[in-house]
Amino acid sequence: MAIDILFKVLGGLGIFLYGMEHMSGGMQKLAGDRLKKTLAVLTKNRLMAIIMGIFVTGMVQSSSVSTVMTIGFVNAQLMTLKQALGVILGANIGTTITGWILVLKIGKYGLPMAGIAAITNMFVKSDRAKTRALTVMGLGMIFFGLELMSQGFKPLRTMPEFIEMFHRFNADTYTGVLLAACVGALMTAIVQSSSATLGITITLAVQGLIDYQTAVALVLGENVGTTITACLASIGARANAKRAAYAHTIINIAGVIWATSLFRVYIKFLHNFANPEADVTRFIATAHTMFNISNVLLFTPIIGLVANFLMKVVKDDEEKIKSVTHLDLRMAETPTLVIDQTRKEVLGMGEDIKNMLSGLNLALQDSTQIKKTVEEHEYLEDKLDMVQKEVSDVNFIILNRELERKYVDETRVNLEVCDEYETISDYSLRISKTLKKLSENDILLNETKINDLRKVHAKVADFFAFVNEAYKTNDKESLIEAMRKATDIKNEYKKARNDHMERVGENKMPAMLSTGYMDILNHYRRMRDHILNIMEAMSV
Repeated sequence: MAIDILFKVLGGLGIFLYGMEHMSGGMQKLAGDRLKKTLAVLTKNRLMAIIMGIFVTGMVQSSSVSTVMTIGFVNAQLMTLKQALGVILGANIGTTITGWILVLKIGKYGLPMAGIAAITNMFVKSDRAKTRALTVMGLGMIFFGLELMSQGFKPLRTMPEFIEMFHRFNADTYTGVLLAACVGALMTAIVQSSSATLGITITLAVQGLIDYQTAVALVLGENVGTTITACLASIGARANAKRAAYAHTIINIAGVIWATSLFRVYIKFLHNFANPEADVTRFIATAHTMFNISNVLLFTPIIGLVANFLMKVVKDDEEKIKSVTHLDLRMAETPTLVIDQTRKEVLGMGEDIKNMLSGLNLALQDSTQIKKTVEEHEYLEDKLDMVQKEVSDVNFIILNRELERKYVDETRVNLEVCDEYETISDYSLRISKTLKKLSENDILLNETKINDLRKVHAKVADFFAFVNEAYKTNDKESLIEAMRKATDIKNEYKKARNDHMERVGENKMPAMLSTGYMDILNHYRRMRDHILNIMEAMSV
């Protein structure tokens, strides 16, 4: 008997959690572009931030995902602390939708729903249709998992030892309310899903193992347990991200304190909206929703005070965390936002390369500018190395997730362009260092060679600007023009190289001058190759 109960409860919980993951992941994919637009309209207005929190959490069906995502945005400096607090408050309301899904009571239909969706997924071809099917399959698994847990707990109603154990958690006294809230918090912290513990709570109440008051106390505690995810996500983050995570915990703990202090009044208030005798599931879902709405109404006017308090308690970073992009590993929860932000970071790399090319042009015109150019190039090249690493770290994470084909293609193009831009910056630095080496050894390029280099440089700079603009506007039809420009550079390179080789034979030329000049020409040629690679990658 005990083994059968254990197997059904564990199996049901596992299927429930797996279903939540599929439904949440599917909702995230389907809502990808909307998430981008939602972030774009976010302002300092706290009401807008709260609405965004409700909207995003309602779409992805996980307050943990939206809270961790928010902490990632704060850490990447895409969102202010006050904005984040608004989003977190809204996420607390958004997560209550799960309870209302469970009110539907269609557990016995969960298995056929999951089966039909799984079969549909096998036969449909488009990525979006497959995502929809998997989302519905996840929803079916949630109901089926809940049904299995309900069946597993059912025999416990006739077992005296279990009845006695559950009676210890009765919320008939203030101590009992606090104990039940602590148990709810602990369960959620272990399972890492408030939706799962809410499902377990509803199942226990439906089976009569706990009364509705104890169920409400457990739900209150579950709101505190879910904050552990945000706290874990803030480890190693900037001070502002830590403040956002701590705020989430403080707000929920404060909410539980007032709700448990006024527990009898709160329960009586809930009777105005639902009858626990007629429908205990609806009563628990109402308790969950009303608690979070009340908490938001209570804390919204004092978001600024909470933020100021945390600014004093959590000190700013003593050492600035080395990060040159607005990307953060925590943002991987929302791949479409990572893709969008990556594009902005890569375009920023393009502007840095334009500056490097402008510096090279200046150094070719005026040898006194060579030292300054090298210093600027070294700084920019180090910066672009770090940008490439941060871009790669986050984007390789999202590539390992199940993304729609168009998002996979966008991610791969972004990574390809990022890698090529970093390589182009390497060659730009090598050219400036070669010029510096020649200058330090008092070896000057004559006017003819300078003019030849400037012609090649002008064509390479123009080619880069053309391809960078094509990447910016997502213009895939410019490959033919790009090929023409690449051919022009190749011809100019050959002309300069042949002219140099003829002059080497005519008179004695210092070896360092000859090799240095050819090195510069070859670096420009390699830059041309990598710029062309970008256009080809975009056109695939």
